[in-house]
Amino acid sequence: MKKRKWITRLTLVIVLAGAVSAVAMTLRGADAKPVDEALITKVKRADLAVEVIDTGKIEPREKVDIKSKVAGVVQEVLVDEGQVVKQGQTLLRLDPVDYAREAARADAELAQAQQALTFAEQALARKKAALAERAIAAADVEAAQNEVDMRKASIRIAEVSVSAARDRLRSCEIKSPLDGTVIERGIEPGEVVSPGVQATFEGKPLLTVADLSTLLVRSELNQIDVARVVLEQQVKVTLDALPDKSWEATVTKIAPAAVKAQGRDAEVFPVEATLRAADAAIKSGMTADVRILVETRPQVLTLPIEAVLKEEGKSWAKKVARAANGTTSSEKVELKVGKSNDREMEIQDGLKEGDEVVIDPASSKDNEAKL
Repeated sequence: MKKRKWITRLTLVIVLAGAVSAVAMTLRGADAKPVDEALITKVKRADLAVEVIDTGKIEPREKVDIKSKVAGVVQEVLVDEGQVVKQGQTLLRLDPVDYAREAARADAELAQAQQALTFAEQALARKKAALAERAIAAADVEAAQNEVDMRKASIRIAEVSVSAARDRLRSCEIKSPLDGTVIERGIEPGEVVSPGVQATFEGKPLLTVADLSTLLVRSELNQIDVARVVLEQQVKVTLDALPDKSWEATVTKIAPAAVKAQGRDAEVFPVEATLRAADAAIKSGMTADVRILVETRPQVLTLPIEAVLKEEGKSWAKKVARAANGTTSSEKVELKVGKSNDREMEIQDGLKEGDEVVIDPASSKDNEAKL
């Protein structure tokens, strides 16, 4: 009987000790469950790149929508999309017949005004000679001089009309304003164009010519991110269409004031980065992922952001403990964190290099770095 009581009491002590131990582990945030080795990562020392991340669009440095200064019917279009053109090269022609007639009429009116001036000057000379012989009154000479002055004014008006008519005639040949590539064609022979940007009722430009020798990636940053960006910062660009490659760029323009984002109520700051080396595979209009390097934190302790938990304004990690028999468990430890990017976070206190931590996939959504 005594032996049985002793065994019963020993069993009770062991159970109570286990319960107390479990409560203590719970209070410390420890987890006695075995840890999946596939979810264990180590605290590493490495350079941490702090970046501003956004999406952007590839655009040429210079792009011009070709306009027509005059209305008319398109006679011929001499270029097509993708064609390389030189500055001053004729791109399309309008039917010049009506403007040629206007120019001819203006030339004739100028010749008529010149003839009238010649006649008026001859009449003035005769009247001056007659005045010298006292054959006419001085008023007649003054009238003749006034006629000459009026004819000279008529010539100046006729010359302006000739210049305007010739300009309209020359405008029937629409030329390229820059060296570049035709990236859009919105007109066909036989269509009627009106002066200005609109070629048809859809409002399309006649042609669009772009300088593709230098490409930009344009993005729109919010006020928090733009405050971290300065000129000449390095940019890494990847394209959705070419995911296996990346390109280097440099920030070359930051908007001094916010603008209303297209299709949204929010205001943004347009930022441009110039690609250092253009690639024939890159096309204007492609969507790009932009990473602007703001700061590099040299040789700091880092963890994947999925391994850092956020609770009630504090940061935690599940530190792995390995027992002598090879079993594993985890314990929550509070962290002091620093800078981060979209992949890693700086650990300033709470862990040391080489410590093992559990990655918690379930909490990754809540722990994504807000860049």
